[in-house]
Amino acid sequence: MAMTDRHRPGERTPSGGILRAGGRLIRYAVEPCPRCRSVRIGVRDGEIVVRAPPGTPQKEIAAALRTNEAWILRAAGEAHATLLLGGTAVPYVIAYRPRAVNLTLRILPDNTIQVTAPPGISRDRVRSFVEAHAAQIQKQIAGRSPARSVEYADGGALLLRGREVTIRAEERSEPSLEGDLLLVPDDRSIHSTVSAYLRTATLARVNRSLPRYAGAFGVAVPPVEVRFMKTFWGRCHPDPKIVFNERCAMLPADLIEYVVAHELCHILHPHHQRTFYDALRAVMPDADARKERLKNYHPCWAKGA
Repeated sequence: MAMTDRHRPGERTPSGGILRAGGRLIRYAVEPCPRCRSVRIGVRDGEIVVRAPPGTPQKEIAAALRTNEAWILRAAGEAHATLLLGGTAVPYVIAYRPRAVNLTLRILPDNTIQVTAPPGISRDRVRSFVEAHAAQIQKQIAGRSPARSVEYADGGALLLRGREVTIRAEERSEPSLEGDLLLVPDDRSIHSTVSAYLRTATLARVNRSLPRYAGAFGVAVPPVEVRFMKTFWGRCHPDPKIVFNERCAMLPADLIEYVVAHELCHILHPHHQRTFYDALRAVMPDADARKERLKNYHPCWAKGA
């Protein structure tokens, strides 16, 4: 379920800049603060706000941002709120995304409500948007069992190739997929073993598709990295380099192909405008259908289509 609301052009953020940190581009606003004796950094409505004495040099602001980079990466881009639904307080997450243009609402597999919003949109505006869709939210989550979260532990659940499997630790030397069980050695870290297994499986499956779609787009096969990401299946960096989520191994083969083609397309079109999707459809005619199916999967939940 996806609902949208147009971002009003007049609701703009103050002037500031973009901080590159942890592979992300994070927007920040700079506000003069006559009462401040030094640069202060906070977060408001998902946006980093720098309050500085008037006339503070840009290099001093940049230094403060670098010093607080770890905190900024944790604080930027997410906020939490609560919706009263049928007499029950239901939490929802506001995910502020620099590329977002409209407010968008989704019900995630664990029945979490996630609202994607452009940075600078007020919480009151988001709350009004969520309340306007309360009836639809209630209808969708009524009677629906939430998905199990992925857990790298003995008895934990995850998906492999689109189907749910259970992790079982036992006396053995190497991990092995047998039916609906992922058998792992019990004499080492289960988390590290499962993570390594998924990274290997993801890299093998990604490498089957990369040459084909790189050729279709007319680009060189870029360097690839595989690691865990909480939200994204893949990210294309300007180098270019593509980072794939180790949990891509959870997806059916055709959806991994979609992720590969999608990220390669970003080498030519580093945005999600019409030209991007036109180019993607040119090499993958059923890209729209695959994109819709991919929405049924999430890196953190053991539930798919």
